[in-house]
Amino acid sequence: MVNARPVRSLARRLAPAVSTVGFGQSAFAALVPLIATRTGLGTGEIGFAVAAGALAFVFGAPLIGGHGTGFSQGSVLRALGLLLLVGQLVLAGLVWAQPLAPLAALWLLAASRVVYGLGASGVMPTAQAWVAREAHDSERQSLLALLSAGLGSGRILGATAAMTASLAAPLPFLLLVLSPITLLLAPGGGERHRQTGGSRRMRPTRGMLPFLAAGFCLTMGFGQVQMILGPYLQARFGVAAVSATAATGLILALVAMVMILVQVMAVPRLPFGRKSNVVFGAGLLAFGAGIAAASGNLVACAAGLVLGGIGVALASPAYLAWLVSRLEPEEQGAGAGWMASAHVLGQGAGALAGGYAFALWPLLPFIACACLASATAIAMLAMRQSAG
Repeated sequence: MVNARPVRSLARRLAPAVSTVGFGQSAFAALVPLIATRTGLGTGEIGFAVAAGALAFVFGAPLIGGHGTGFSQGSVLRALGLLLLVGQLVLAGLVWAQPLAPLAALWLLAASRVVYGLGASGVMPTAQAWVAREAHDSERQSLLALLSAGLGSGRILGATAAMTASLAAPLPFLLLVLSPITLLLAPGGGERHRQTGGSRRMRPTRGMLPFLAAGFCLTMGFGQVQMILGPYLQARFGVAAVSATAATGLILALVAMVMILVQVMAVPRLPFGRKSNVVFGAGLLAFGAGIAAASGNLVACAAGLVLGGIGVALASPAYLAWLVSRLEPEEQGAGAGWMASAHVLGQGAGALAGGYAFALWPLLPFIACACLASATAIAMLAMRQSAG
């Protein structure tokens, strides 16, 4: 165990490295209208491709986070950056090649998401386990929130990059290809990953399940809304694909910016316990989704999404710190990996469900998000107080 200052310095250096994952998430979500136009695929098919990437993430995150590679954390982050680069190159080539048959376009898009998912799967759990191993229990929540803020800063940059489509349509895809460079600038060193009895465990323990379920439900709910935001703005306000992409990027950037401020400024200073933060955050996500669904204009819709983002920003570091506090040190990497899997599986399920739900009724993804968040708040409130 090292003292707080070097650990905080490590977290601050890792935050820009993990930002590439957030960059890819928000840029892809904002670019859905443009991807659909260029490939001829619908929101359901695009959601299928995202879900395929999420499944790859599910297998990759606990494997890498569980320290079964034999390499140091710094080396792992650089190798993952190469996988991210390959996935983004396939996406850019698909979008700007000659139009393909729908089935071929679907499988290439799915392939790009699978490769990207495998690369992205290990970034956050590797960084989280590195920080959690070095940090004292009392500072874990704030340091993990700092990593989440790095992820959020990537979301801001990704959403902003999507807005450059109004200047030149190929530009955001070029920025996607360049984004993995942050992993090449990550700090080197770290302990070599050793396979131990705890690290070889590929199944989550029973004690992990409530926290993994919370992470899955919240990210599935919020992921639905993010996935269909561009098409929703197109349908609701009758704007073109490029304009909807720019508006979606602006809203997602605003949401990510507020989430960062909450995680950096508010979370370390909150007097409440982990349980209270999870319950309040989930409730706020439900409230925000309800406001967005009932909104009659763009400003009200954006305000609802911002409130939902604040809820996720409060809840996610709290339930991760709550989970990690219940694990042995050699299990924390696997725990962080399974949580990352739950998050991206939730995002993939949200993209798949949201795409088809939107086709049934444009407001249905917002309502589903509110229901999932409300159920999570109730379930976590029912957990024993001593566990928080």
